[in-house]
Amino acid sequence: MPVLRRWEQMPSEMMECVASSTRGRETTRDVVLTVVILFGLLALVGGFFALNRPEAETPDPVEYESVADLVRREYPYDVLVPRSVPDSWRATSVDHSQQAGGHEWRVGFLVDEEQFVGLEQSDGEIEAYQRDRLRDFSEDGESRIDGDTWQRLVEDDRNPDRALVQVDGGVVTIVRGTTSYQVLEEFVSWLE
Repeated sequence: MPVLRRWEQMPSEMMECVASSTRGRETTRDVVLTVVILFGLLALVGGFFALNRPEAETPDPVEYESVADLVRREYPYDVLVPRSVPDSWRATSVDHSQQAGGHEWRVGFLVDEEQFVGLEQSDGEIEAYQRDRLRDFSEDGESRIDGDTWQRLVEDDRNPDRALVQVDGGVVTIVRGTTSYQVLEEFVSWLE
């Protein structure tokens, strides 16, 4: 008895159906449609989350003048504080600490709701303090403000912070921000 192949054993109606099938093309089309539908759903979900993202919260304002008065009475160096700042500047952080390694104080301002300027002073290990606070900064020249020389530093970053640094009488003063040097220099001119 001859060996019949599987297709030879099929009834003739089935043979016609198999011969005229477009199954391969339907499968490719189905895969493409499924991928398009999945990408469409992902785009809808991503769009929903992008549109319903909570707005960034701006920090609450802080009252820094009383902290400045306290550290001025207790610290052994001249604590610098801005005389006044424009209405579009809001103090959002203030901190101070007295440690065996020195006395530190900081105040930070939100400028025009999008930029930051901060002031910090320390009479501790000045070089170590500068290395810690200005780790990724490099020299960028000097600024002369009210007869004093301040070292300019710029952060090694795509959106760099800038800093003005002065060491005087065993105290380091750092004015740092996301603003231009011009704004930092103006802030330094307000310090007393």
